[in-house]
Amino acid sequence: MRRYSTAAAIVATLTCVLASVAGCSRASDEGEAKQWPKAPPPAKVTPPPALAIKVRVNGSEQQAITAATLSAAKPDFQDADRTAWLIPTLIPAAAQQGTTVEAVSPAGVSVKFERPSAAGVEPVLFLTRRGEVIVSALDPKDPFPRYHGQGGRLHRAGDSWPRVAPVERLDITRPTP
Repeated sequence: MRRYSTAAAIVATLTCVLASVAGCSRASDEGEAKQWPKAPPPAKVTPPPALAIKVRVNGSEQQAITAATLSAAKPDFQDADRTAWLIPTLIPAAAQQGTTVEAVSPAGVSVKFERPSAAGVEPVLFLTRRGEVIVSALDPKDPFPRYHGQGGRLHRAGDSWPRVAPVERLDITRPTP
């Protein structure tokens, strides 16, 4: 009988020692020590070199939008994190009133933007801080509102404008005279 109680005492003592050792370390300290440092974003983001967005105006193929096209065109809107070009800046045929701009993804998902829109927004080609090229709507009076990129975790409403990413093709439909 005495042996059993001694063995039980040893097991209880070991359990207490292990529990106290495990309780002293903080999981957050261990996790931070094992992570690689995050590289800072590049100071200047350039369009992806392989960028090639097909353009069709009233069904007719036009010159594609490439990295060289974006590098040569002056952005209509720019801040530290984003660069945006109005679609009519890149495709002059889209400048006519009543034009429809349709952005199509490789998966076939598309969004149509009417020019001018009732909400006063314009279709733009965005170059994000991550180097992604997307098509979205933008209000020229407030191109980069405060909520941009600050949604979810802070329980703020995110950007409600539709967007297409990645973009495979832009279809421009001009009204007939």
